[in-house]
Amino acid sequence: MINNLPANTVERLSNYRRTLLNLEADKKTYIHSHQLAHLLKINPAHVRRDLMLIGFTGDIHKGYEISKLIESIGKAIDCVHVQKVAFVGVGDLGRAVADFFNHQNTKLQVAATFRIGQEPGIQYPDVKCYNIARMKEIMRKEKIELCVLAVPNDFVTDISKIIVDSGVKGILNFTSSRLKVPKEIYVEHYDMICKLEKLAYFTNKDTCPGL
Repeated sequence: MINNLPANTVERLSNYRRTLLNLEADKKTYIHSHQLAHLLKINPAHVRRDLMLIGFTGDIHKGYEISKLIESIGKAIDCVHVQKVAFVGVGDLGRAVADFFNHQNTKLQVAATFRIGQEPGIQYPDVKCYNIARMKEIMRKEKIELCVLAVPNDFVTDISKIIVDSGVKGILNFTSSRLKVPKEIYVEHYDMICKLEKLAYFTNKDTCPGL
């Protein structure tokens, strides 16, 4: 893992890798920076700068060798050991995520899901679902380090305290509440309401009547 990479670079590298894995599955072996940028709708300069930061260079004629680039991205952003992930209140949204991480050669493994209500709830392949009352017990037992949180705002404060007490190191917060957690816990906020309103704006800005 390369320390001190910019947050935006880490996010883009993750996107590069998923795109490259799909291209590799389609038997493509090389790609140029402008082609990768076009697929992700970003500036080619970002691609070249990000890959320079992880020390990866390509052939001036062929471009970047896809299999080696996938490997280099993994060395740059993946931890050396497997990190376990828990979903809290995510429901069907997490099914594709669980399937990806648990059936790819990644360093992230979805180890448990939790829901408010009776077990078993929504089941993912190879992942057990538990009542949220057992969250601290299971997360400590499984040594879960990362948590995806998507519960109603009324429950956020109490559940986030349980998550902190469970020894989690990072939280992906899908709620609209700002979490109050110790500074050593890394929190990434993803406000779906904000994203949907942004999506609605850009799909309608040319057709809705102006003020």
